[in-house]
Amino acid sequence: MQMVEEEVNNIDMMGLSAREMEIIDLVADGLTNQEIAVKLTISKRTVDNHVSNMFTKTGSKNRVALLNWAMDNGKICRDGFNCCTLPDSDQD
Repeated sequence: MQMVEEEVNNIDMMGLSAREMEIIDLVADGLTNQEIAVKLTISKRTVDNHVSNMFTKTGSKNRVALLNWAMDNGKICRDGFNCCTLPDSDQD
């Protein structure tokens, strides 16, 4: 999963931080909170708090609902679905 670059600039309008959007992207990739913590070099508890805050901000009750919200709002893409253009991975 990749966030659309222009959407990163609009995150504040949704009330989500850049870190929260990064975590949504990793949740969409199927990572557990522990795996996300390792990848981002933060504690699992911090990831738990971010996920909980995102549930509150988006009105989601679980990870599936959170990902549905992210897809519905164009925050994540799945295999080119959701009318977004994924950046080339070579352009880092």
